[in-house]
Formats: sequence, structure tokens, C-alpha cells
Amino acid sequence: MEWKLPDPECRHFTPVGGWAVFKDSPALTAALWHQFPASDWHYLNLTAGSSAWESREDGSIVMVHYEGEDLIEMVVEMVVEMGAATEALRPLLANFRLIPVDEAEW
Repeated sequence: MEWKLPDPECRHFTPVGGWAVFKDSPALTAALWHQFPASDWHYLNLTAGSSAWESREDGSIVMVHYEGEDLIEMVVEMVVEMGAATEALRPLLANFRLIPVDEAEW
């Protein structure tokens, strides 16, 4: 088995306590839509369980993965590329207490 190191240009974020206990997925999703307007970001829906916003400025991406049933989707992963995506996401990181995942846990 070959181990691949995480891309230093991307960061995974998780809420304090982990996604499994995070109860604010609907509010986080609404905040993401507000934070990434179509005038500045391309929205990509590559699969039924994911959303991505790509910066028109530098091409950096915020990627969110969801799981859930009956139209109630819970965020289970967030990956952010360094650049405009990280800067735009910064207020949400603080508001939702999202912290970088330690690469040692990967």
C-alpha cells in the first residue's frame, strides 16, 4: 500500500467535535450559498452528494460533501484550496467553529 501525503494546497476542515455531531448543516449550507454569489463564483454540482464553488478570481475551490435521506443532507466533509476560496470562507470557519483537520489523522 502506498501512502499519499495530503496536497499542501488543500485543507480539510471539520467542526469541533467532528461532522457526526455537527447540528448546523442547514445553516452552514445557507451561509455557503450567501458567501459565494454567482457573480464571483462558479457553482459546480458534480455529484448528487457534493457542491463546489470555484473562484472566478483564481480558480480555487470550496468542496462540500453531503450524506442524508429525505432531502435532509448533512455536511460530512469540507475541502478548501488555498487562495480566494480560503479567504472567502474565513468568516464561516469562525462562525461555525470549523478547524483544520490535522494531516496526521489522514
